[in-house]
Amino acid sequence: MRLAPSSRSLAAMLAAMVVAAPGALAAGAEQQFIEIPGIGRIPIPLPPGARVFSPQRRPAPPVEPEPERAPQFARDSLDDLIRRLSLAESEEEEAALAQAIGRLWARSGSPTADLLMRRALAAVSVGGESLALDLFDRLVTLEPQWAEALVGRASVRIALGDLDGAERDLESAVRLEPRRFDAFGTLGALRERIGAPARALEAYRRARALDPRREDWRKAEERLHFEVEGRDI
Repeated sequence: MRLAPSSRSLAAMLAAMVVAAPGALAAGAEQQFIEIPGIGRIPIPLPPGARVFSPQRRPAPPVEPEPERAPQFARDSLDDLIRRLSLAESEEEEAALAQAIGRLWARSGSPTADLLMRRALAAVSVGGESLALDLFDRLVTLEPQWAEALVGRASVRIALGDLDGAERDLESAVRLEPRRFDAFGTLGALRERIGAPARALEAYRRARALDPRREDWRKAEERLHFEVEGRDI
């Protein structure tokens, strides 16, 4: 479904909502640059705030993990981290765990795929969504089993107004990795936008089962519960 020009501002809001794939920007802190045809020299990693994925979420304040916790995160497996996320006792712990999970999701295992991802994110950061979409298309073709590539392409499709395409990408991502709580959360937001509250409620519930401390998802689930299922008697 392509949005009419009058709906572009709403598409932009949705795109802004989907601002931080936990994985896509989690890697690397050294300042580097890449050259992108038609765009020029882009700093890598991206500037603070140029995030790609996570619906309806206010940027979390910087969290400095406790010194003894950071090495433990490095040793933990994805299964361990997701289990701990479901049991997080504070927003700070939830944010730190989500970032650690994102770093694992961001590992493609392919230098070529990693390079394409960096270029696509750099293009997004300077408003080059059309170029980014082309790069994500190549990335999905190269690594069709990498959910991170589909999540990234979905965010670009939202920015371009292609909500149907974005929904397909996110559905494919959660089939590949059923624990992508970020993808489920964005599916909830998209389905609300297209007028599918029952399916939106299902997506938010799937997201909260994995990351129950997300307050925006809790509020969305509560709102849609009343709309879809009515008030409890």
